[in-house]
Amino acid sequence: MSHSSPYGPPQPHEWQHRPAGHAAPGYGAGFGPGFGPAPAFRPGPVRPPDHDRHAYVAPLIATVLGGPLIAFCGMIVMISPMATDSCTTHGCHDLYRMLLVAPAVLFLAVLALGLSWLLPWRLRHRTARVVAATAAPLLAAATLLIYANLPAAS
Repeated sequence: MSHSSPYGPPQPHEWQHRPAGHAAPGYGAGFGPGFGPAPAFRPGPVRPPDHDRHAYVAPLIATVLGGPLIAFCGMIVMISPMATDSCTTHGCHDLYRMLLVAPAVLFLAVLALGLSWLLPWRLRHRTARVVAATAAPLLAAATLLIYANLPAAS
């Protein structure tokens, strides 16, 4: 049978050339992949005794609730300098102050959300994690309220 491939005739696989009774590398005699003695027992990761199994719950809820709110407030931060277009040289001091406070509060919301995920998953950090996770959406909502109640430009 003639084979006319530009790469030459097909080559047999390694297992097709092994004489009977010779084992494949890494297996016992006569055993193929998936057969043979069970591998040695390897224990899983050792967790500390004070590991908090439910540490992800509070940050996950904070991310679901606060994440979209933080993103929306972030877009408002980017367009908020347009609120000062009608300001005079000596006016709008209250508006400028609130336009500086709102991004700072939003930054605190992002920090609180990050802290809630980054705290070690130990029982002794549970309270701090829950407080940070609770603060993140509340700070994002406070940022939205600041932008909703900006003082008028004068």
